[in-house]
Amino acid sequence: MFVEELIIDGFKSYAARTHITGWDHEFNAITGLNGSGKSNILDAICFVLGIRNYKLLRANNMQDLIYKRGQAGITKASVTVVFRNNDRKTSPLGYEDCKQISLTRQIMVGGKNKYMINGHTAQEQAVANMLQSVQLSINNPHFLIMQGKITQVLNMHPPEILAMIEEAAGTRMFEERKDKAQKTMSKKDKKIEEISAILTEEITPKLDKLRHEKQAYLEYQKVEIELDRLRRLVVAYDYTKCKESLNNSNSSMASGRARLDEMAVQLETIKAEIANIAKSKAKTEEKRRAEMSKSGEFKTLQAQIDELSKELVRIKTQCDLKTASIKEEQAAKSKLVASKGKFESELAKRATSFEKQMSKYTQEKQQYDEKAKDVTQLEELLQSLTTGVASDEGRE
Repeated sequence: MFVEELIIDGFKSYAARTHITGWDHEFNAITGLNGSGKSNILDAICFVLGIRNYKLLRANNMQDLIYKRGQAGITKASVTVVFRNNDRKTSPLGYEDCKQISLTRQIMVGGKNKYMINGHTAQEQAVANMLQSVQLSINNPHFLIMQGKITQVLNMHPPEILAMIEEAAGTRMFEERKDKAQKTMSKKDKKIEEISAILTEEITPKLDKLRHEKQAYLEYQKVEIELDRLRRLVVAYDYTKCKESLNNSNSSMASGRARLDEMAVQLETIKAEIANIAKSKAKTEEKRRAEMSKSGEFKTLQAQIDELSKELVRIKTQCDLKTASIKEEQAAKSKLVASKGKFESELAKRATSFEKQMSKYTQEKQQYDEKAKDVTQLEELLQSLTTGVASDEGRE
């Protein structure tokens, strides 16, 4: 590549836009009076090629390169160099089809720095790679012979001379890239080791612990579910038995009540019979007293009285038996009522226990779902970390 044009605008002593053309591809000389800006043209070339050591440009910082440090109304400095690129063999990589290559560097007050290649914004590293591919490393410019450079070369040590030769031959660029790649690989290896250590020391044990806890919790859930099922079966069985006993008690109570009513009717009947017998006895006694004076009928009447007395005793005995039976039935009724109250109380307790068991089952099922969700999230975290490590290795 050969320089064809140089455009300077706002750089150091060039306040107005200056366009320099007519460059020779073999030899060029810059002449002029002292202070006319001869050195600033070489500084502009070094500047546009991306020099970082501003002391070589006789400046302390980037703002010193702007005309009057930006205090004269000019707030930016721009330098553009146009290269002739006719030889494809010596052209930069990726620009073999460009007959001209335009490189622009622009700085502004405040420190903003911008590069452009053929009018398109480019990164500084892309510009450095393009120039290094044609042995134009401006930050180690062995193609520039500055004042005192020859003495410096003569006093160089063998490693420094080797580095200079490598730079001039263009191999230094690849060595730097190699070193940079090795440093990057070393950083990535350290990062991988850190991630592996975290996986081995923290995440894997924690995940194993969580898996064990999950398995134990699942076993606990199975046992708890089975226990809850058996409890509910027991409660349901007790409830059914209590209900059956209550129904049986109600049936027994109804039958006892019916028998009690029947016996009460029989008792009333017996009482009526006793009353009738008492009336008959009274009449008989009257007849007896009336007919005692009669001769042959007294014995007959006495026999009737004895027979009626026996009948009265028999009826009274039946009445006593019926009364005792009524008392027994009333006692059985009282027992059945007490048993009914007891069964109803037991049934209420069983129903309350059943509701508590259902509530506890619902809470434990919710806890189980939350634990299962946490385990799933941890497994997804492990999967994402494993995938991230694999993807970082792939990118490297």
